[in-house]
Amino acid sequence: MFDQTEENVNPEQLIPAGEITPDVLAEIGMQTHVYARPVQAKEILEDLKGQLDVPPETWLYSVHAANGVRVAIVDSREAAFQGAAAYGYQALSVH
Repeated sequence: MFDQTEENVNPEQLIPAGEITPDVLAEIGMQTHVYARPVQAKEILEDLKGQLDVPPETWLYSVHAANGVRVAIVDSREAAFQGAAAYGYQALSVH
């Protein structure tokens, strides 16, 4: 939980809600969070140029940095979360 007591909030660092862009949101989580989402292999096979040998109907998990850059492909949600933790990141699920 975030500690938002008055003594822990620096007004100079606050961003008005209307000014929070996707880029600002990504920057906030870049050092601490990744997100994982289920994806069928057929959606990413072309991007991987033969690096992945699975049937197109296979469900995988695509792991992304907060800015949207894919950093890993794994075979389960558990692997995504365990891998993130192993590298010091908090994984979030996106559906």
